[in-house]
Amino acid sequence: MDTQKKKERNPLVTLAVGISLIVVIILCILYTLYMVSKDNLISMWNNSAIQMSYEVAYYLNTPRDAVNFTAKKIEAMMDDGLTNEEIKDYLIEETDVFSRIIDSNYTGIYGFCRGEYLDGSGWVEPEDYVPTERPWYIAAKEASGDVAFVKPYYNLQTNEMMMSVCKLLKDGESVISMDIFLDSIQELEENMIQSQKVDAAMLVDKSGMIVAHSDHNEIGKEYLSSGDVYEKKLVSTIFSTENGVASIDYQNDREIIFCQQINNDWYSVLILSEKEVLGPIKYIYLISSVVLVSVFLVFFAVFSIYLKKHKEAGELENEIRAISDIYTNMELIDLKNGKVKPIRESIVYKDVFNSSHDFTNDRIEEMAEHLAAESSRSMLIQFLDFNTIHERIGNLKTISHEYLDMNGEWNRMHFIVVERENDGSIRKLLWAIQSIDEDKKRQELFKNLAETDALTHILNRSGGESRIYSLLEKDKTGMLLLLDADHFKYVNDNYGHDMGDSVIISLACCLKESFRDTDIVFRLGGDEFVAFAEGVENEEIGRLVVDRLFSNIDKISFPEMTDWRLRISVGAVLCTKDNREPFATLYQNADKAMYESKQHEGNYLTFYR
Repeated sequence: MDTQKKKERNPLVTLAVGISLIVVIILCILYTLYMVSKDNLISMWNNSAIQMSYEVAYYLNTPRDAVNFTAKKIEAMMDDGLTNEEIKDYLIEETDVFSRIIDSNYTGIYGFCRGEYLDGSGWVEPEDYVPTERPWYIAAKEASGDVAFVKPYYNLQTNEMMMSVCKLLKDGESVISMDIFLDSIQELEENMIQSQKVDAAMLVDKSGMIVAHSDHNEIGKEYLSSGDVYEKKLVSTIFSTENGVASIDYQNDREIIFCQQINNDWYSVLILSEKEVLGPIKYIYLISSVVLVSVFLVFFAVFSIYLKKHKEAGELENEIRAISDIYTNMELIDLKNGKVKPIRESIVYKDVFNSSHDFTNDRIEEMAEHLAAESSRSMLIQFLDFNTIHERIGNLKTISHEYLDMNGEWNRMHFIVVERENDGSIRKLLWAIQSIDEDKKRQELFKNLAETDALTHILNRSGGESRIYSLLEKDKTGMLLLLDADHFKYVNDNYGHDMGDSVIISLACCLKESFRDTDIVFRLGGDEFVAFAEGVENEEIGRLVVDRLFSNIDKISFPEMTDWRLRISVGAVLCTKDNREPFATLYQNADKAMYESKQHEGNYLTFYR
């Protein structure tokens, strides 16, 4: 009898053990998913903090570079014996230049030079103004030649934070400085809290003062010296963390702090409520555990199906959300039935399709008019042509095209294959538009920097040759000139390399003034330059162009050198429709002609024949 009962219980015990094991496994899996989600969330916010610190550091690089550049120029002017009045005139010119670059975030360049205060913005100091007692002067002295960022201060007139950026010159007494407003940094902090679920975003200096804060009322407060218990604890935690993630208790909540150190002086900080960040996923996984375990205990099969569908739905939602964040326009196009379905509704859909869901090739020009600037419209119409879409995509998954929109910003349009027929023809396409304007501008900036000569600020060899190659590939004609300064070595040997640099800069400026904006002028290296005058096809016109250059050269003088004047030797070669040579050959021939010009004194031109 007992043996029979034992046999009857065994299946139940086995099932109970099996269910218990499965429940434990499910709970462990859910806990692991929770920890992974938690780490991913924290990593995402940490990336946001890092990105914000990069933006702040980039903002500070402009005044740093401006002060560095100005300081080097003034040191050269002092070495050349220029007066303070001439230096002041240069500061006024630079103030005008930087005002166009840095806009309203900048008040002008000023400094203390050889015992005299000089101001490039026209501000006249009061009689009791002592430059050597000002924070910008003291900070520059302490930095011993490095660019110094003076502790920011709160401007009561503008209700904004300001900061001085300064540098001690090599004479050990003169200082160059500029003041910048930190309103753009403040704007970064405010935008961060407006666009995301952030409790606070701030910038703290090494003394514990709040430089910028998403709450404007907190700006200028000294948390470390005069803050409350929480504020002092917050700053101490930031200083000890430097770069990374930390947490502290605040009232009945716990806060997560994301810190990134900038220039060893400032700290970029994001503060989030742990309950706000982690609470939703904590409750989601907790409730899911209870529901899933309960459902499993009741109906194992139903639970399995539910879990699978829930997982698929979650993955699909994440994928759609990720795509939606990247693209500004998304429509699903059914090529077979001529229908369009908006996924992310756009102005084009509203204006062109007018919610009709009908799609025909006749609307391509209308779409292009809504999307693209006139210069990009014809190419976009070709890309949008659905009569040729099958041939253009072929076996590919996607094709794309870049264009300028009506606001002059760069976009990239994608056609992504969603579904094909059995014969391989395309049934459905995903039509998406992505903004790439920021990436394009960054690439263009890097390209310009890479193609610009650091000394003369005209094209360098790489930038100039690439442009000439491009013209020659388009069968353009013109005159190639190769030139250098006569007896330039004498200048370097007798007056120094700084004087030599001045000669090179003057020659570069003269070339820019003597040739058209459409012509190409670049520096090969040393005192050698190249110019390409497009459309000049005979020696008569070529000599007129070079005579204009010689005339401008004659106007250049260097008071420091009474025994030397700038003269150049020029070699020229014509590239006409009847005489086409590769660039390397043109260059060699121009070099031979320039060598012949070297045999003559003064400005001399030789055409290669």
